[in-house]
Amino acid sequence: MGLGIIVRLRAGRYDAARDDPMAPEWPPHPARLFCALVASMWDEADREALRWLESAGPPQVWATPEIATSRSRSYVVVNVTGKKGSPAWPGRSNGLRQRASALPSCDTFAVVWDADPDDATMGRLVRLASRVPYVGRSTSLAEVTVTSDPLPDRPEWVRYVPVPLDTPRSVPLRVPFSGYLSELEAAYEEGVPSWQVRTRVIAYAPLSTEESAPTDSDALPGPYEQLLIWGVRPPTVPIPGAELLTITSSLRRAVLSRVADPVPPQVSGHGADGLPHVAYLPLVDVGHPHADGHLLGVGIAVPRQMSSVDCRALLRGLLGPDAEGPLEVVRLPQGREVRLDYPAMRRRGLMPERWCGRPGAQTWVTATPMMLDRYPKRRLDVTEIIAESLRTAGYPRPDKVEPLAGPAISGGIHRPRRGTVPTWARKPLVHCRVSFPQPVRGPVIAGVLRYLGCGLFVPEA
Repeated sequence: MGLGIIVRLRAGRYDAARDDPMAPEWPPHPARLFCALVASMWDEADREALRWLESAGPPQVWATPEIATSRSRSYVVVNVTGKKGSPAWPGRSNGLRQRASALPSCDTFAVVWDADPDDATMGRLVRLASRVPYVGRSTSLAEVTVTSDPLPDRPEWVRYVPVPLDTPRSVPLRVPFSGYLSELEAAYEEGVPSWQVRTRVIAYAPLSTEESAPTDSDALPGPYEQLLIWGVRPPTVPIPGAELLTITSSLRRAVLSRVADPVPPQVSGHGADGLPHVAYLPLVDVGHPHADGHLLGVGIAVPRQMSSVDCRALLRGLLGPDAEGPLEVVRLPQGREVRLDYPAMRRRGLMPERWCGRPGAQTWVTATPMMLDRYPKRRLDVTEIIAESLRTAGYPRPDKVEPLAGPAISGGIHRPRRGTVPTWARKPLVHCRVSFPQPVRGPVIAGVLRYLGCGLFVPEA
């Protein structure tokens, strides 16, 4: 049956930070919940229940991947004494306090162990949880409950599970381990805060991208092997999706400046001899009732036919020599800049599955307008041009093409801002819906400006 500890954030916020005080902790670390239970411990029976829990193995974390971030900076009187001070606080000075909070789209998460406690241990854990006032900082009020019943699979939740350390898009989480309680008690006796106590750190990743990910042997691979995603770093003024060509052109320049010479032809787009180029994509807010098309992040699509040497050169430029210095700033015209986070925060619009249709999708619609390769003529209508553009871009020829007067998806971009379209690209812009004979893996891009994100498709639900 297993054991589940459910945490409801009373104020809808989770006040806890990682090593960087301005980066909120999410998903919640199981070790932090364990510390909250330790703080409510009363007697030896409670201690025995916690010893059982710390030895139960790494749990799963069920939580929403979609969060907003709140940050604050203030100066407070510190406890450290020194020669300097103020008339009000002799011998003490002030210090900068920076804090970050996560505002999840769902105020409830769960930590689930694949272990069954006996009745006495279960009863103690229930009482321990009932006495927990908060999880994280004291401002993060919480209601904590323990259950051995199967938890409902809420649609907002993603199951984060332990994975190997080198798993893509994994995040490190601190977990309790056998002996953790004793180390916490020793630290308390010495006046050492719990966050300074040694913990076990393991990698977690969403179950949907691991062994439970659906597979479809009939899905056809597109021309792109992988999609690397950066999120726009909050807080920032939302960038309208109509600025997509300004963003992607600036992103391309930023990438070229970081890739060592000689720049591979598929990265620069010069001399690629008919091979697909690296694509610089605007990931816009589309596909839900409140979507407004603003920029969530950017994606860089790496071609499947790119040599390993060129691919390594590209990745070194994007992520740094040791994958520790990723691209962080894209400079726009007029002195503006966009700051980026890699890896991107996990939210639907910044997940590869959103744009790649994993394991594949049969019907796709344009999120950004597609620029036709040719002008329509009496004997060459728009549907034929769209179908041929997709085939030229490296996808199977669709068996159904439906030109549209505007975006078929909420938040879709009608057209790039006037003045941002290159002078050499002045052909008609259209939106469309296409269906392939069998599922195709994305990202799907087509048209004259596809390598700059015009003609970016998204799977239709």
